[in-house]
Amino acid sequence: MMSDLPFQPELQISAIRLYQTEIPFRLSFNHASQQRAAVTGIVLQLSSACGRHGFGEVLPRPYVSGETDASVVAALREVVLPALAGQCFVSVSAILEYLGNFYQQHPALAPSASCVRTAVDLALLDLAGQCLQQPLATLLSAGLSETGSAAPTQNSDIQYSGTYGLGDAALLNRYQQAYQALDLRAFKLKVGLDLNAELALLSDLQQSHPQASWRVDANGAWSLTQARQAIPQLLALGVQCIEQPLAANDQAGYLALFAEYSRVVPLMLDESFCRWSDLGYLLDAGFQPALNLRVSKCGGILSTLALAALARQHGLMYQLGAQVGESVILTRAGQLVAAVLGDCRYHEGAFGDYLLCHDLQQPSLRFGAKGLLSNAALQTMPGLALQIDQALLNDCSRHCDSWFAGGRSG
Repeated sequence: MMSDLPFQPELQISAIRLYQTEIPFRLSFNHASQQRAAVTGIVLQLSSACGRHGFGEVLPRPYVSGETDASVVAALREVVLPALAGQCFVSVSAILEYLGNFYQQHPALAPSASCVRTAVDLALLDLAGQCLQQPLATLLSAGLSETGSAAPTQNSDIQYSGTYGLGDAALLNRYQQAYQALDLRAFKLKVGLDLNAELALLSDLQQSHPQASWRVDANGAWSLTQARQAIPQLLALGVQCIEQPLAANDQAGYLALFAEYSRVVPLMLDESFCRWSDLGYLLDAGFQPALNLRVSKCGGILSTLALAALARQHGLMYQLGAQVGESVILTRAGQLVAAVLGDCRYHEGAFGDYLLCHDLQQPSLRFGAKGLLSNAALQTMPGLALQIDQALLNDCSRHCDSWFAGGRSG
């Protein structure tokens, strides 16, 4: 069982590096809330006294978890990492206990600081697998299958979706050509600015991808009135899921919308959902929202798996989501979650250097034809199956802080 595995010798956090990164995009990506030509993020590297390394990544978004790059960096710098430097773990169970009591271990943190926990969760679990020289997927499946929280890790490929953002005709045409060459079978279309134009675009794209399924994401841009106008017309075009139709805090609007449409089409929450408590008002009213599980916003691998277990208990549909611009680190974490769960309705992410000018490992981790990405590395490589290029990471970094077992160096 995962929690019974000891470290020999014990795992000591001998060095920590906190990178603030920026990676430009090959193509800009836009939706109703944001326009991006690059991605800024945070990478955490934990090193053990035995010479192994573990990596975590977060992409904080204030409109999702309420966190920013600056707030996450400050929390890690001032609260978490000074306490973690030099800490020893005798077994995997000690790591699980630390992560399970993360906010109690660091009482200065608010429980809403989910990206802070994600960075540590990914890096520490990856490091555990590296030190044991065992795949993290195997460790997680062994531990969680006994509790019924997860199925055995899926050996088959995962099939990812494409996403069409908002933009001019030239930009959309470049995405369309790339997606057609890959023969993708599922897509999400960003909407929320001009319904008539978006309906026309969807109709055109369906002609270009005749075998594909479609869903839409308004990123909270609609009012209740606009959602009531849009949803029937989107359903008429065969849309299978409506994501984040209203603003994240519009509880009255969501109660009304679920009363009208939840039996007709899945209504998926993203920006409205980071913690299980966010769903209380809908569950109490008898509704079953679909959930977008994004590792970065949900507090890491363990928290995401725990949220999925709760969703199963309540009969809720969920998908694997992704932040725009994830590197190989978050991509592997999401792939691992999907492989362990085995029943995500849709899978997003794994764009790698289709979108990024360069990933943090070469070759980049990305889906291939028909959106397929093999799980083979998760079964055979230790930890998160990462091969981070340290030179690339350094080149992408705007700033790096370091801590060692004896204290901070800068």
